[in-house]
Amino acid sequence: GPTIAFDKPVQLHEDLMAARALGMGGKLCIHPRQLASVREVFTPSEADIAWANEVVAMAEHHAGAVFSLDGQMIDQPVIERARRVLQS
Repeated sequence: GPTIAFDKPVQLHEDLMAARALGMGGKLCIHPRQLASVREVFTPSEADIAWANEVVAMAEHHAGAVFSLDGQMIDQPVIERARRVLQS
């Protein structure tokens, strides 16, 4: 939900980080002043995009089979998350 106290940037940032930790991909805003912070937190970083590109490329190479990348098991849900990063 939205952060009602639109004039408290620290609270907004804490709420944004909590939402992101829960797997949310965005946040409702009640004031234009909140938009920049929301974009900053939810826009994928260059490192996120590089990771997603590598996961998608390796997934194509492995033809849908589970594989390991940098010590992490990559299965279908992780591949879908990588594709969502590239769509944002």
